[in-house]
Amino acid sequence: MLKFLKIKEEDLELILNWRTLPEVTRYMVTDIEYNMENQIKWYQKIRTDESSKYWMISYQDNKIGLIYLTDIDYKNKHCTWGYYIGENAYRSIGGIIPPYLYNYVFHEMKFNKIIAEVIEGNQNIMKLHELHGYRFVGKYEKHIYKYDKYHDFFIYELHCTTWNSLNQYNKFVIKFEE
Repeated sequence: MLKFLKIKEEDLELILNWRTLPEVTRYMVTDIEYNMENQIKWYQKIRTDESSKYWMISYQDNKIGLIYLTDIDYKNKHCTWGYYIGENAYRSIGGIIPPYLYNYVFHEMKFNKIIAEVIEGNQNIMKLHELHGYRFVGKYEKHIYKYDKYHDFFIYELHCTTWNSLNQYNKFVIKFEE
């Protein structure tokens, strides 16, 4: 039903289509132009980057979004993460996706902490983080410049011990393609 697939070159146009959708990009820190050449360069970079991992989210054999880890610190056992659902018809299942990633990070990678960064206005994700046991760490005021104004930037962290204490999520385990 749900799969996390390694990105292939054939996925790049679909990812670029999603990433440039106004409803996706408004919650992203960076905005990108619709440029396939730059998309290929990005793909070449992430394929060899030890500090990041990216997967296509597939639901019922339909590719619906992207999920990723960045700033992976193997020594200190923490990383940052993000995701988006590009297919509008599947946005309602977005809330069930993070627990699979958390279990992967905490149980497969054996990490201690995962960090989430949220731009001002993304209240649904802030609520979801709190539901999943995140602790609000702080905010950078007027940190991101988008749409002709500055936006606040919120930082959350989730520790392995906190996540493991939420027993209702221990069944959310799935293989992430390597």
